[in-house]
Amino acid sequence: MSLVQIRYFLEVARSGSIREAGERLNIAASALSRQIQNLEQEFGMPLFERKARGMELTPAGEIFARYARTMSLETDRVRSEIEELRGIKRGIVKVHSVEGVIADVMTNAIAQFRAMHPGVRFRLTACGTDDVITAVREGLADIGVSFNAQPDANVHFVRRVPDPLVAIVHRSHVLASRHEISFPSILAHAVAIPENGFGIRRLIDDACRVKGISLSPALETNSIEALRGFARSGAGVAILPSTSSRNELKQGGVVLIPFADAPLRSATMDLSILAGRKLPMAVNAFMSVLERCLISPENSVPP
Repeated sequence: MSLVQIRYFLEVARSGSIREAGERLNIAASALSRQIQNLEQEFGMPLFERKARGMELTPAGEIFARYARTMSLETDRVRSEIEELRGIKRGIVKVHSVEGVIADVMTNAIAQFRAMHPGVRFRLTACGTDDVITAVREGLADIGVSFNAQPDANVHFVRRVPDPLVAIVHRSHVLASRHEISFPSILAHAVAIPENGFGIRRLIDDACRVKGISLSPALETNSIEALRGFARSGAGVAILPSTSSRNELKQGGVVLIPFADAPLRSATMDLSILAGRKLPMAVNAFMSVLERCLISPENSVPP
């Protein structure tokens, strides 16, 4: 089998559709279908189950998918090592990150790295914590930045940086003078929270279960910026990690109130890679810069 066939197979597995995979690969669906059929003939059994709603991996397909992802990542690493003979001059670093750290921490890290290695390109995707971990596990991301992620045997957490949840309110809000607040006490106010799939939401839901309370949010969204805007507008209380709120605090329009509840104070921002993977040189070098920015965003300029 060829590397091209492996790439085609992985795209069909990811999209679950011959047509959609063909559009992404810019090849005819009929040609892509023939390549998949050739692979299946080589193995002597189907790799996909054809269903009305799309293509699903068979047990044999799942086995081959693990091999294909490893081969794809190894190919990227080999290309990178060949480039290393000339130093870090080219390459692509693929990052999946929660939205909260993109505006300052992530873009700052990328700017710093490209100042030293302008030939390296980045592919940055914003998504919730669960999707970040999935992207790392499936080899779609070289690096993942998630919030309070659940353990995963296939994902190695390089660093977990303390990042407690805080209540964000406009400086004119009735709660703005508080130095600390308990989670149940915010329920008397309009509250904005992320939707399911976010590490933030998982912590909030856990806190509700432990305390036996029910939260009916005024705003539920997949946009961290919408949560910030909710607080800036004075509409109510937004719950976010402290790292995601530094810019708002600097601008002076909002106040960050720490929670008294220990579980909400123990949250982390997590830097992860695929377990057991040897990273390409450009990815490994950027990891060091990003880690420094996550630990100390205000003093992250490398010496």
